[in-house]
Amino acid sequence: MRPTALFLGALLLAGTARAADERPESLLGVVTDFDAARIVFEVASNGCTARKDFRCDLKDGTLTLVRLRRDSCKAMPQREKIVFTLEEIGLSPSKPFALGNKLIVNENLAQVQ
Repeated sequence: MRPTALFLGALLLAGTARAADERPESLLGVVTDFDAARIVFEVASNGCTARKDFRCDLKDGTLTLVRLRRDSCKAMPQREKIVFTLEEIGLSPSKPFALGNKLIVNENLAQVQ
């Protein structure tokens, strides 16, 4: 019975650590493209940021880009474009939405999470 308790404890800790990494991303920019039916988020990257590191949450008309994994690379910070289709997100091109992320005007203030 003890090995089972250790295993369950390890799973609990792993799940808590993963959830702690998930947070709304501060954005350097956002572009909506009606013709291509997509939205493009600009985020800061240390070289290891990819689309799979994000998810979009749409709740009560508010869209939030959430970072799932930290970018632990050591490259110079740069802009990275993350693209989602409106269909993937569940956004209707005929309805307005709010953005739940902070926008950073000065990209030198961006901290890669």
